[in-house]
Amino acid sequence: MCYNLTMNRLNVLLPILTVAVLLNSCSSTDGVSPSQNKAMTDITSVNKKEKKGAMQDALDTWLEKEWTPSVEKDETVKKMNKDKKRDFKIQEYVTKVEIYMKEEKDTNLTTSHSKRLNSLPVIGGRE
Repeated sequence: MCYNLTMNRLNVLLPILTVAVLLNSCSSTDGVSPSQNKAMTDITSVNKKEKKGAMQDALDTWLEKEWTPSVEKDETVKKMNKDKKRDFKIQEYVTKVEIYMKEEKDTNLTTSHSKRLNSLPVIGGRE
């Protein structure tokens, strides 16, 4: 009877002790925060890239030369931009897209595939 009681206690204590030893050894291996761990920073450097990538450069150019000039000259957008403390609303973006598309529709309709796409039976109607 005494043997069974001792074995039951060992069966409970042994896994608890094992986990406690493992967790304690993992937490105190280096004693340094991850940002100061030399082995980790050698692998994953936090240095910023000096130059922009091709996609970011193309997006910045498009925003600067096409989007901003065509959108910012509209009176509705000028009124929205006067209040700097306003919360962002999706409607502002939708309004700007409408203005941009109206501006671009006249100039890029011949090079765009929007007519062809809208004529497809699933996407648009028949012309």
